[in-house]
Amino acid sequence: METKTYIDKLIEFAWNYGPKVLMAALILFIGLWVIRRLTRGFEQFLKARKVDDSLRPFFVSLNDVGLKVVLLLVVASMIGLETTSFIAIFSAIAFSVGLALQGSLGNFASGVLILLFRPYKVGDLITVSGLSGRVTEIQIFNTILLTAQGKRIIIPNGKITEGPIENIADKTTVNAEISLLVNINTPMDKLRAAANEVVANWQHQIPNSHAEVKIKSINRDDMKVDIACPTMGEHYETTMDYLAEALKASFDTHGIELAKERRREQY
Repeated sequence: METKTYIDKLIEFAWNYGPKVLMAALILFIGLWVIRRLTRGFEQFLKARKVDDSLRPFFVSLNDVGLKVVLLLVVASMIGLETTSFIAIFSAIAFSVGLALQGSLGNFASGVLILLFRPYKVGDLITVSGLSGRVTEIQIFNTILLTAQGKRIIIPNGKITEGPIENIADKTTVNAEISLLVNINTPMDKLRAAANEVVANWQHQIPNSHAEVKIKSINRDDMKVDIACPTMGEHYETTMDYLAEALKASFDTHGIELAKERRREQY
């Protein structure tokens, strides 16, 4: 008798709530499919509007999350859950998670600031906390860098906004500069001639530009010189690689000797 009562209750429950659950599951499945299509369409719309690559992923993810939250509320109301209670529970969970993830929320806030004030954008070569690379993606919590060696660096946005950012943007003029120790008896005119020869032979040189050669310090047996080659920001890394190798070859041709050891006594 008791077993029959349980079965009757189960049948009654299935009869009352089964269609609602099935309908909610169907709406959830269809809704997720529609959201995927809408998200792709929204992304294509932003591309057509030529929205910056730094901002587009943020808007797409925000749109996707917002639509899914609305869908969950609709499904919950179809099953019979009170949406006000559901929202209250969701808010309580969000508050608890927020307390546990204060660092992540700080990265989120920093990500929003980066997207708003744009200290750098996708494609820029930046140096942050001693780490250098080209920005490939600006996410809400992290910024992704790609080094010249192909390494992928993920830096929390909070770390980026805490300190200075060195930014070498594309389409801007920048000096690719290296420091060398040369023999103290090296004539400056010969040194400048060798450096200008290197700059003149560089395929990415800025028209009518010349090498910049400056003496930074003088010691008893050697002197430290900075040699800079003007170039564009997008060619900075390749220019640095070229400059070191080409200067070595040019110095050998012009008989310029690099210093073997740096002395501590300075004048």
